[in-house]
Amino acid sequence: MTQCLACLVNSGEQSPPGGVIWNDGLWQVDHRVHPCPTLGWLIVKPIRHVEFFDDLTPEEASRFGSLLKRVTAALRACLPESPVKVYTILFAESADCPHIHFHVVPRMKDHPVEFRGPHVFGLSGDIATDEIEQLAQRLRSELSGSPA
Repeated sequence: MTQCLACLVNSGEQSPPGGVIWNDGLWQVDHRVHPCPTLGWLIVKPIRHVEFFDDLTPEEASRFGSLLKRVTAALRACLPESPVKVYTILFAESADCPHIHFHVVPRMKDHPVEFRGPHVFGLSGDIATDEIEQLAQRLRSELSGSPA
C-alpha cells in the first residue's frame, strides 16, 4: 500500500465532495468521493489509521455508536426524500484503504431490487458535486445542533 485513502482524506490531502461534514477529533464523516452513485453515501472513519475494529481505543469505541446514530438520523432528516433503509457497512479491504471506514448508505425507494444489501456497491452513476455540497451543508447544520 502506498497511501491510505482514508488517511489522505482525514489529513486534508484529498478533499471529499462537500468537504468535511463532521470531525470531533476522533471520528470524521464526509461524503463518498467520486464516483458516487447515490446522494448521501457517507463515510464514517476514525481519524487515526486503524485496520481492525477491536483496535479502537476505548474512547473511539464509546463515541462510535452515538455518532452513527446521529449520522443516520441526520441523513434521514436532510435528504430530499426519506430513504427506505440506511445501511451501515464495513469491509475495509480495498488495496488503497485498509483503514476501517463505515459506508452509511441510504437505500432509496427507486433503487432497483438487485442493488439491495451488499449489492449496493454495484450501483452506477455519479451524483453532481453541487448536490453533494448542498446536502453536506444541511448535514453539518443538523449534526452541529444535535446532542453528543
